[in-house]
Amino acid sequence: MSPRALDAWLYGTLVAHVERDREDGVRLTFSPEALTRWGHGSAVMSGLLPLSERSPSTTAVAAWLRGLMPEGRARGHLAERAGVPPDDVVGFLAVYGRDTAGAVTLVPRGAAPDRPKVPLRTLDDAEIGELLDEATAQGVADQPTSIAGLEAKAVLTSTVDGFAHPTPDRPSTHILKVARPADSRSADLTDTEAAALALARACGLGDVEAQHREFAGRRTLVVRRYDRVVLDDRTERVHQEDMAQLLGLDTSDPERKFQYGKRLPALREIALRLDRLGVPLRDLLALTTFNLAIGNADAHAKNVSVLHLEDGTHRLAPVYDVAMHMHHEHAEQRFAMDVDGGRGMHELSSAHLTAEAASWGVPPRLASRVVRETLEQLDRTLAAVARTDHPGVGESAWATVESRVRRLLGGDPAR
Repeated sequence: MSPRALDAWLYGTLVAHVERDREDGVRLTFSPEALTRWGHGSAVMSGLLPLSERSPSTTAVAAWLRGLMPEGRARGHLAERAGVPPDDVVGFLAVYGRDTAGAVTLVPRGAAPDRPKVPLRTLDDAEIGELLDEATAQGVADQPTSIAGLEAKAVLTSTVDGFAHPTPDRPSTHILKVARPADSRSADLTDTEAAALALARACGLGDVEAQHREFAGRRTLVVRRYDRVVLDDRTERVHQEDMAQLLGLDTSDPERKFQYGKRLPALREIALRLDRLGVPLRDLLALTTFNLAIGNADAHAKNVSVLHLEDGTHRLAPVYDVAMHMHHEHAEQRFAMDVDGGRGMHELSSAHLTAEAASWGVPPRLASRVVRETLEQLDRTLAAVARTDHPGVGESAWATVESRVRRLLGGDPAR
């Protein structure tokens, strides 16, 4: 029988109780321990659900918790494996809530957040290959982990001897994405993701590392998780919240992650929420400029996140889940969220970016400088990048990004 209640733990503190109410909604109550440690109004768990003696809206709670769950066939498969309906948030997270995005650990009511240590067993290439086959076939590998998103993936824990299955006391540290088949229209997707992440690091927009590896003949992009810190004998979680969660968007409908002319998730609303958390809006503007310049059409609300640190402060998460798309004829031609009322990937210009930031309250001169400096740094980085480090990225991809950056620098729409 599916449990009716969960405990939520964060940074070693019981932060909240989650339970089904009589109408089968999801009710959340913050703990006295959390209120004592971080104070009323703290957003250490969520900007959508600040700590309070009052329970937040059940609709907001359900949407936020669903944001920790995978989408599409991956959710359906894991739910079936757990013996719960795909929309049973409490039942699903009772099974998979120990290892989710960020640092909140969800366990059945009364269960210890950390089980006794389990020895890590290093996996060989054949075993990792089997996990990747599961992910390809089912959308996700059969693991006790809940990772948001639609792309097929598996997770592993890094050790001094290699990769191992995550355990309750050693959560996953890397996400593995299977490369597209060579005859796919998007065969270079993981290649341009690795290249885009390298560009972001060089531009000071992140520190996410990614590299391709083969496991039993399966080419795979291995991405280091930015919400984990690996120490000698343990792994520490860093809490994060994506913008769909921050806005309270229920992404059971994947289109809700995108704006495409709809009211939410508007960049302006995201900026206002981040501003309340004390996150510098120049960081969001630099990220938006970078995404437009490289031609990343997938910069939707779940691919932008905020870090909620243990001391109660907040900062924008590093760039992640980015790729170059515009060199493909079949690529989506709309930016994921409107910029100053425009959305065409080939129509937006630096002036749109500056005007969008001005609507957030960023002074126009500062906004213009952030846009220009981001583009200039990206231009220098493109000139210096070792393209031999990215053999899977074709010349058309590099040329398209270079053209977009230079046109934006010149005041023209990106092409």
